[in-house]
Amino acid sequence: MQAVSTPSMTQSIAVPPIPDVRTLGRLALGGVAGLVVWEFWARVITVWVVGGPLEPPALIISLVQHWTGYELNYEVARALHYLVGVVGYPVAYWIVSRGLRNWAPIFDIGVWAIFTAYLVYAFAKGFGTPFMGAFWVLVTALSATRFFNPDSLIADSLSWGSFTWFNALGIMAPLAGLPFLLLDGGDWLSFMSWAGHVIYGAIAVYVFAKLAGTKG
Repeated sequence: MQAVSTPSMTQSIAVPPIPDVRTLGRLALGGVAGLVVWEFWARVITVWVVGGPLEPPALIISLVQHWTGYELNYEVARALHYLVGVVGYPVAYWIVSRGLRNWAPIFDIGVWAIFTAYLVYAFAKGFGTPFMGAFWVLVTALSATRFFNPDSLIADSLSWGSFTWFNALGIMAPLAGLPFLLLDGGDWLSFMSWAGHVIYGAIAVYVFAKLAGTKG
């Protein structure tokens, strides 16, 4: 009987190719497109909803101050925010998408599972809210669209957007000494950040893929 081979971990992970100048330019253009929409969402739509803008530079300032004690200038923090949006996240997408097979469903499952576990913990400890539950339903619904979305590029783009939110508020925020996902009394702020990051990441990946003539 012939053995059936399955992909090993080494076959699932590869060293991504070094992007050439043209690829880097397309990645940056995707980042710019996503960042323009993010800024409108963060500074206009979010103000209408919660009464104030989303402030990624403030997160950067908190992160630096928490680990070094140094209070970064706001304009420097804003420049770093733009650098991450135009270069950092797009290049990270290139590395992940070219280096990890099936990265998008893996990220979807990871973000959903961690978010779900945290909400279970929150309700078990008595600080869960109905809004958190509604938020979970929306995150779950977005992740579930992968199962019937006929366009794999759109599905993967949404996955990357969801991951950028988790990276910002699930990893960077706690490292800055802030609540996990900013769900400690800031439910609406976390939701608007999630929606904004999904939009940003999806646009950045989609625009890059279309410029490059690839499926992702």
